[in-house]
Amino acid sequence: MQILSNISVALAALAVYARSAPSDRQHALAVQPESLQSGTFQPDTCPIDTISCQRQDVDPCCSPKNGLLVLAQQWDTRWGPTDQFTVHGLWPDTCDGNRLPDNGCDPSRAYTNIIDILSNSSDTELLTDMSVYWPSNKGDNNWFWSHEWIKHGTCVTTLHPRCYAHSYLPRQEVSDYFRSILDLRAKYNLYNALNASGIVPTEPESGRRPKNTYTLAQFKQAIRKAWGVEPNVKCRGRRLQEVWLWFKVRGRDSYYPVEPWGKDTCYRISYQQKV
Repeated sequence: MQILSNISVALAALAVYARSAPSDRQHALAVQPESLQSGTFQPDTCPIDTISCQRQDVDPCCSPKNGLLVLAQQWDTRWGPTDQFTVHGLWPDTCDGNRLPDNGCDPSRAYTNIIDILSNSSDTELLTDMSVYWPSNKGDNNWFWSHEWIKHGTCVTTLHPRCYAHSYLPRQEVSDYFRSILDLRAKYNLYNALNASGIVPTEPESGRRPKNTYTLAQFKQAIRKAWGVEPNVKCRGRRLQEVWLWFKVRGRDSYYPVEPWGKDTCYRISYQQKV
């Protein structure tokens, strides 16, 4: 009888452990990957030619988790070279097209001194290029660039410090983020693509409804001719504000254009010369 009693006690103890063990294991699993990943990621282990948004089992350092992105280029007649669009930003979205949080994805890297970071970058031309091709239309570049970094840059998972493995230098992901976007702007040069189809800025017109305009179809056809996809075109009234190109990513950082997920806000487009 004593033996049976001891067995019953042991079984009861095992049952209590079995009921509590899953939550303990779940806690361990919730903590363990972050601590393991921080020192174990190796870029050469990434699958070849992974396409963003196609697989859920890929390390977010190998393929961006937020794998649908918008490159927004703006036409402001007061800013930038007379023959170039300037950058508004590169905005990661979820794979089903939803926007990410307004406060970004990583509060620990919410840097507000972007000009200082870029000034200390090994990319000695970056700050100058940013001032030319990514100016704030409100005159405060540091605020603008900090806003873009916090809201959007921190959501590019392939630029997390962990993804650099042992080669990481403090805050180098900031410079890499901005340089990659400037390179993307240069590759997808909207001014040149439109010009190749005969769409050029027109003489400035006063008033709210300029008459010297292009059609939305003309803009879309010009972009499709250049890159095989259509853009979204944004206007204020008839005045051209922005052109959006949508991308997915092959591998870690090879962007390729896809059909748009957004909406146009233009019908007739006033594309006026810069002053």
